[in-house]
Amino acid sequence: MSVGRLIKENAALVVGISLPVVVVVFFLLASYIPRLLVDPPGYDFVFAQGYGYSNSQSRLRHEIDVDSDRGLRVRAFLTEPEKYAPRARLFRYEHAGGSIREISLPTPESDDVPEAGLIVEIPEFRGAFIDQSRLAPDGYEFLEPRRSMGGFLGLFYRGNRRGLAIGKSGAVVAIPAGDGLNYYSVRFLGWVVAGPEQQ
Repeated sequence: MSVGRLIKENAALVVGISLPVVVVVFFLLASYIPRLLVDPPGYDFVFAQGYGYSNSQSRLRHEIDVDSDRGLRVRAFLTEPEKYAPRARLFRYEHAGGSIREISLPTPESDDVPEAGLIVEIPEFRGAFIDQSRLAPDGYEFLEPRRSMGGFLGLFYRGNRRGLAIGKSGAVVAIPAGDGLNYYSVRFLGWVVAGPEQQ
């Protein structure tokens, strides 16, 4: 029996097998092709993890923000003795390698910290501006992590999850997970752009 006749006699079976394969290939191409047509990301960005409680006692807690001059501001506060301190974490996405790196938050050498807190400097951000807009100068956009459920008339529920990512013109670049990082408590701070001292 020829292959053509075999396919003709089993057309429904052939369609049933090949259609899912075609659909999978289509969606793979639809997600991959935009990345070929769009330039890779050209800027780093920084983000903080929400203030959770660490499992060890610390004499300090940190608040991370961007000041009115668009500089990264980290303020250290003393905590009350024998109390757990809310722990903030700072991360930088490095576009060159497509990875994230946690940045150590400086600890004041002295316990002489005013009640209003003490500004501590992170040397790698000296002279850099933090652009807080969702859209980077190269057109990439910060995409919030999402987790949703959906279905039809209350039936056939499906999950939809996406971790941290940036996107441009249909191309989505996933940001790899960091050690112990909870994406759903992430706070976007901004894109790292050159300040006057770096130009």
